[in-house]
Amino acid sequence: MIKQKRWIAIPVTTAVVLALAGCGGQDNNVSQASNTSTSAAGEQTQSGSGGADFSNGTEGSGSAAVSDNNSSNSSGGTDTTAGETTNSGSESSHGTQGQPSTDEVIQEVRSQLKLNNAVLPTSFPLEQGKHLASAILSNTADAFKVNFYSVDQSVPVNDASLTASNSKAPALLASYEVKSAKDLDSTGIFPDTDLSNIPEDMSVDLGHGIKGMAEGAAGSQYLTWKEGRWTLQIRSVSEDNMNNPGIAKKMVEYLESHTLPAPKDKGFVNVEYPSGGKTVKVTVSWQEGDQIHQLQTDQVPNEALGMVASVK
Repeated sequence: MIKQKRWIAIPVTTAVVLALAGCGGQDNNVSQASNTSTSAAGEQTQSGSGGADFSNGTEGSGSAAVSDNNSSNSSGGTDTTAGETTNSGSESSHGTQGQPSTDEVIQEVRSQLKLNNAVLPTSFPLEQGKHLASAILSNTADAFKVNFYSVDQSVPVNDASLTASNSKAPALLASYEVKSAKDLDSTGIFPDTDLSNIPEDMSVDLGHGIKGMAEGAAGSQYLTWKEGRWTLQIRSVSEDNMNNPGIAKKMVEYLESHTLPAPKDKGFVNVEYPSGGKTVKVTVSWQEGDQIHQLQTDQVPNEALGMVASVK
């Protein structure tokens, strides 16, 4: 026997109200989800790598590098970003899709070094989807030199592709070297700079109670300051009218939340902008015990500081 279907009558007014209520709730949920997604994307863009700077462009230079959104300044000079953030970020310690993590690459390099208790940078400015690779260029019981690269796919330490002399060679992030202080003339690495009495017309307020000294010589302009045992200096070509104070202020601000290694006597951060100001060369040197550590990079100043602050 086939059972008859039972029909329940619902008043028209009630049905209409229920229908309208259901549509309204769905629209609100979609709208809220959309707003949440937009907000999250905006926060990611602003947060970047947590303070490190990835741009290396100069205002109005036409460089392919990322330009500084806050490049306006009272001096009217060109200001490269030394403390702003972009969508790039330092790679986390976790590997992705079977790729070794940055920590694992560092552990492998350290296991191959002959120097006991060797320290290395542990954080690098890698763009999204890029991975860390490394090549050991020299390796003895008291010294070593390691190059770090950004690659699309991970390769073993000392892979031949890393040092290939062709257009397929990967981007070099930094070179890190440890040398015996006994074999070096440290006066050439750590210039003796007296900033105890800066003339008023050469004094620059860099914030946080730090004063820098600005001077010009032989077509170059210099800005030098001290933080603890560290001396920091920016050199650029005078005709480029670079905003050295603006760059220095961002470096000072960055170092308020990032700590560099404590040198035995002195450390030196040398930032040099060649003619045009579109590229930069940063060399960070310091002495620990009878060893001199040195990191060299073409990344912008705060990226260099970030890599040095991660040394352990």
